[in-house]
Amino acid sequence: MYIDKLSKRTIVFFSLVLLVFQSFGQTRIKTMFYNLLNYESSTVAQNKTHFLKTILDEVNPDLFMVCELENNIASNYLFNNAVLPHNADFDKAPFVASQSPATSLHQMVYFNKKKLILESSKVIPTNTRDINHYTFKINTTDVSTNPIRLEVFVTHLKASTGSSNRQKRLLSVEDFTNALNSIPNTSYVLFAGDFNFYTSNEEGYQKIIDSSNSIVMVDPINRPSVPFPNNTGVTDPFTFYSSSSTYFWRNSSYADIHTQSTRTSNTGFVDTSGSTGGLDDRFDFIMMSQNFTNSADLFYINNSYKSIGNNGNCYNSYISNTNCSGTYSQSLRNALIEFSDHLPIVMEIESPRNTLSVNSYSNIQFFGSNVVEDVLKLNIPKGNPTRVFHIYNSNGQIVKSFYRKNKFNNQIEVSIEHLSRGIYYLSAQNLNSPLKFVKI
Repeated sequence: MYIDKLSKRTIVFFSLVLLVFQSFGQTRIKTMFYNLLNYESSTVAQNKTHFLKTILDEVNPDLFMVCELENNIASNYLFNNAVLPHNADFDKAPFVASQSPATSLHQMVYFNKKKLILESSKVIPTNTRDINHYTFKINTTDVSTNPIRLEVFVTHLKASTGSSNRQKRLLSVEDFTNALNSIPNTSYVLFAGDFNFYTSNEEGYQKIIDSSNSIVMVDPINRPSVPFPNNTGVTDPFTFYSSSSTYFWRNSSYADIHTQSTRTSNTGFVDTSGSTGGLDDRFDFIMMSQNFTNSADLFYINNSYKSIGNNGNCYNSYISNTNCSGTYSQSLRNALIEFSDHLPIVMEIESPRNTLSVNSYSNIQFFGSNVVEDVLKLNIPKGNPTRVFHIYNSNGQIVKSFYRKNKFNNQIEVSIEHLSRGIYYLSAQNLNSPLKFVKI
């Protein structure tokens, strides 16, 4: 009887281990949106470009979506002097001159061609600025026979308060929702941009998440503002309640998701054209189709939506303030305040399918032994680009994730003090097989 029980336990254990090993083939894609602060073909823009490379090196996106790009010359300079030096595997979409009234500010995407294939791109003109629509295929091993398509829309809605500006934002959003009618209703959709919404009560925000849209869109973090009171005597609640922050994102309860402004002053920066006032607005967004929450083919990674550089303690202050320390380093926050008056937004999506052409690296090793107590030590050879690691337990559950902040750091130490004793597996996107270790 004891042997039978032991055999059953052994079978169960190795079945779980097999599931763990199978789960390492997934493809994770980090998406990032960033307002570039009027990036021009000028000396000023060129002189701040190295700060963008610092940001990209820290964030390590696969899909980099931008707005406030002046022209193709500026796009090429940014690509050649920040994007490619960060990752030589990147490509860019074709640049198309604006077809909307705001002709000096454009949207663009840059992408990791090992993970994404650009299938098509087009422009949707609006009353203010273009909406750029890009169709990608994820570069999986079965891309030719069973492709996963990703529909990406990027825009920059009308800025400023007032009913006329809100109406312009709404009209542009309606152009987006109308465009959804022309693609399959099962499509995976991202809608990113500087939306300039002051509250989720805005008509434009509500139109994006309207459940009657042909493709239902959702806000990944679902942090709505408090609804306006049902006061029939108020014709314009945005004006009537404007003196209160209760119904808007401009209050301290949303401090961790604010994206603008990184500055309280423009003094001393290379680019002095930015807005000031400190972090007190949520203007920048990546919205996603609802099927990211219930699909097994392509899904949103819970809690991956972040306002990069925002440690949640910088309300109404400037992002590089030493009092705003936390997860995001001082060096990153210094680069963010120099480059733009907005913070970038990131969110991650994942498919269980293997990416076709991502290099595998099997030469990551444990430093010393794979039997460890409280600190896991890794030796990463030079030239290995692996940045993000996950630790799985024997049930296939992620119990810890950590980030190699500097890709030139070849030895890293990670605390695993909180983990229980047992067998664990170390995984990373570029590892061709997981590494087993034992916590004692």
